[in-house]
Amino acid sequence: MARKGHLFLYRILTFLKSSILTLKNLLSDRQIGKRSFKYLLIACLSLWLCILELPGIAFSTSEIIANGLRPNIKLTQNLLTSSSYLPETHVPIPFNKGIRGDETQTETLEQQAKTLYETGRYAEAAQLLEQALHDYQKRGDIITQAVILSNLALSYQQLGTWDKAAPAIEQALNLLKQAPKDTPSRSAVWAQALDVLASLQLAEGKTEKAVDSWEQSAQLYNQLGDSTRATRSRINQAQALQALGLYRQAIFTLNSVKKDLQSEPDSLAKAENLRSLGDALRGIGNLECNQEKSQSSSDCVGATEVLQESLEIAKQLQSPAAIAAANLSLGNVAVAQSRLASEQGKNNAAQRQTANQMTQNALDFYQQAMAMPIPAIQTQAQLNYLRLLVELEQWSEAEKLYPEVQQQIENLPPGRSQIYAQVNLAISLRKISTRKETIGSLTTPSFQEIDQILTAARQEAELLQDVRSQALVLEEQGQLYQKTQQLPVARMLSQQTLNLSQSIQASEISYRAAWQLGRILKAQAKDNEQQGNITQAQENYQAAIAAYTTAYEELKSVRSDLLAASADVQFSFRKSVEPVYRELVDLLLQLSPEEIASSQNKQDKPPQPTSAKIESSLEKQKKLKKAREVLEALQVAELQNYFQQACEDVKLELDQVVEQGEQTGQKAAVIYPIILDDRLEVILKLPNEKDLYQYPPLKLSRNQIEKRLHEFQNNLRDEYKFKGVRESGQVIYNWLIEPVSQLLERSGVHTLIFIQDGPLRTTPMSALYDGNQFLVEKYAVVLVLGLEVRDPTPLDRSNLHVLAAGLTDPPEQFEQYGKLPYVNLELNEIKNSGVSVALLQDHNFTKEAFNKTLNQDNFQVVHLATHGQFGADPNSTYILTADGEIKLNQLDEMFRILRGIQTKEVDLLVLSACKTATGSDRAVLGIAGTTVRAGAKSAIAGLWSLADSSSVEFSEKVYQNLGKPNITRAEALRQAQLGLLNDRRYTHPRYWAPYVLVGSWL
Repeated sequence: MARKGHLFLYRILTFLKSSILTLKNLLSDRQIGKRSFKYLLIACLSLWLCILELPGIAFSTSEIIANGLRPNIKLTQNLLTSSSYLPETHVPIPFNKGIRGDETQTETLEQQAKTLYETGRYAEAAQLLEQALHDYQKRGDIITQAVILSNLALSYQQLGTWDKAAPAIEQALNLLKQAPKDTPSRSAVWAQALDVLASLQLAEGKTEKAVDSWEQSAQLYNQLGDSTRATRSRINQAQALQALGLYRQAIFTLNSVKKDLQSEPDSLAKAENLRSLGDALRGIGNLECNQEKSQSSSDCVGATEVLQESLEIAKQLQSPAAIAAANLSLGNVAVAQSRLASEQGKNNAAQRQTANQMTQNALDFYQQAMAMPIPAIQTQAQLNYLRLLVELEQWSEAEKLYPEVQQQIENLPPGRSQIYAQVNLAISLRKISTRKETIGSLTTPSFQEIDQILTAARQEAELLQDVRSQALVLEEQGQLYQKTQQLPVARMLSQQTLNLSQSIQASEISYRAAWQLGRILKAQAKDNEQQGNITQAQENYQAAIAAYTTAYEELKSVRSDLLAASADVQFSFRKSVEPVYRELVDLLLQLSPEEIASSQNKQDKPPQPTSAKIESSLEKQKKLKKAREVLEALQVAELQNYFQQACEDVKLELDQVVEQGEQTGQKAAVIYPIILDDRLEVILKLPNEKDLYQYPPLKLSRNQIEKRLHEFQNNLRDEYKFKGVRESGQVIYNWLIEPVSQLLERSGVHTLIFIQDGPLRTTPMSALYDGNQFLVEKYAVVLVLGLEVRDPTPLDRSNLHVLAAGLTDPPEQFEQYGKLPYVNLELNEIKNSGVSVALLQDHNFTKEAFNKTLNQDNFQVVHLATHGQFGADPNSTYILTADGEIKLNQLDEMFRILRGIQTKEVDLLVLSACKTATGSDRAVLGIAGTTVRAGAKSAIAGLWSLADSSSVEFSEKVYQNLGKPNITRAEALRQAQLGLLNDRRYTHPRYWAPYVLVGSWL
């Protein structure tokens, strides 16, 4: 189990370290004649950035049955609030049954208090318990005093009187320490007191301490042979681990509990454990069972399946609270599925339809949760429902719902859960208010109304001395004031948020606060520019750079959390993480007033080569190098976000490799284009030169740039648009090459290395046109993701050994792919090229055969002539075999075995018939991902598939050139492309341009 030191370390490293709390309790309307009580669920109300999850945990009255701590999805801006619930069946307040009661009056007080507590009349229960405590103090009965004090702490917690709850449980524990160890019932009462302590700690935001307290209580219950209560403590502990972002530890614990409960009859504890497990699985992105990812069907477990099982048990037990909680959890999963399908469906009608269906499913689940008479779960479901309505721009429905939600939140007991609910509501109301023009005649929430909600939340957080809650409230207040253009106040609030979050090492809040502060400073700078206050504007810009740099540095602390993040985080990455990098680069690359005045760059003509070199001032170089560093960090973060785990291969800095190439005569220049909202910026690194070069910025919008790139890509695929290829190719050439063409010629470089951005990744640079020649006719072209290259050593030709596998007819289940009639010719040409080849053709190319052959010998090159796709995420990246598909994670497993057996690694992976997913600039990450997963130093792959004879000619020429001494991978590819270009049958770039080299070019 986690210990304090271990958890503290994780708190620093984990992205969402905490913001989950207890929404306690048993709430009653307290009016005579109405139902005596309603069960108040406890919830995780989750908050993030603008749209964030604010998870919570709920407990039963005395035995603290864990109920619904929700995982807080990191860097996910658009997920909705999670749920948790209070079990319908009450477990009695822990009056110790071993205590003898000789005083009838005192026993009556305890029984009356118990009845009042169970009906939600907490203040009256507390009064009677105080009287009973006074009687036991007179008798000197230590154990029973501890029981009464524990019950008092629970009552105070329900009332939100933390100043009384904490001393009460502390006094109870002190009394138990004084009692002799052999005192009857001491251990049982101590375990229950620890449960109460943990619930208070979690409610106050002391999550690590809560984990430890539940660990101790579980150990005591086990020693007492009380497996039921031990199980409940373990579930609570797992939920607290989720609050810290330690999802995998939580899953391990919950799976263990699941195994223990498997043979037991269905119970609320079993339903709760399954629901908690489902929430944790959602937290790591396991949304539903995927047989391809599982070793067997028995361990194929996804959040959807687990939560459906929890729901079925709840229905069998006829527990409204458990049913409501399961529906709320299923709604959250449906939202996550909708996010994923939406990201994948930008150019896919079927995925868009799936996204719409998942959204409707989420609304249905939330409505079912709202229908149950459980006040707290209704509140959470309403908050989620409201968020989704706002996102869908269903303003009329949102406007009708929010007053009811606001009233529900006011009825919640004071505490962190209520604070999070208020912030969550404020986020939705802010979004409604900013869309006032689209709502028409509807009454929208005013700035004052929203600010009052946040002010109340802030005061409660200060009363609780809950620093994290204070920071979250201040963060949202800062956004509110920023949206209403009250920039000085917004700046002050954002700075306070940053100070508070840094004081508790909450990097996931700190980076957002610093980012927000940077945006405010940038806005102030623009205001000062418009007013002619140039000096003040420059000071604002420098302060903005400092704030953005802080956000960038804080993101380094939470990057590891991106690796375990769900597919929802892939959706939010571009909204919640990527802009930090891009906006910082934007500021760093902005020209000074002097540079702007001297620049003659216009949209209708390319920048002049003589103006490409920047001033070599030390400060300017620092900014350029910092911008390049941030670009690398963005590339790495994006690749790791794609993998959902770290890339741990040994790498060398790109500059170091370039300088090594200078020494061996393999000169290479590095070009770094970056697409910003209002311009295209490009940085150039030449060999053997210390200074970097900055092109004059190209003043085009992102949409204009992307439109031109997509036009070029479409023309390249059409054999009858040769003129269009040259025209659009020349425009892009003028952007990226022409401004520095003379510098490149003078430097004597042979290879151009592109660190591409966005849609430039799927744009074949070799087909750029200067009006006379294609770029490939002058330079070898390489694509590298990031400023580091994995072990960039030259190809070992001493004993070149190739594993070549190909598939003519795809499996029946992949009938959407056509036949590849030239595959066997292609493999035979490789065999006839003079290199040593092991062949796997057609029906012999199975997953098992490929894995076995791969791991039997040392292969420098692995050549796969089969259908496949490089998708926007690892699940849509695969290659086909005769018996199915090999997905990215399976490829990793195969090559991981290889790396454990063989001393040599794969130098080159060739994927000749695969293609990138249409319309996704993340798809090239699939090429890089396949390369990395194969442990290869580089890969040659196609941006689109060519099922014709050109692939045969291409493969033949690649291997002929690879066999020659002193020729780099990049030059071998170039010569193969030139061979096709000079063949009148394949002159059009559609035949030779799609092939790209990713990784080491030596």
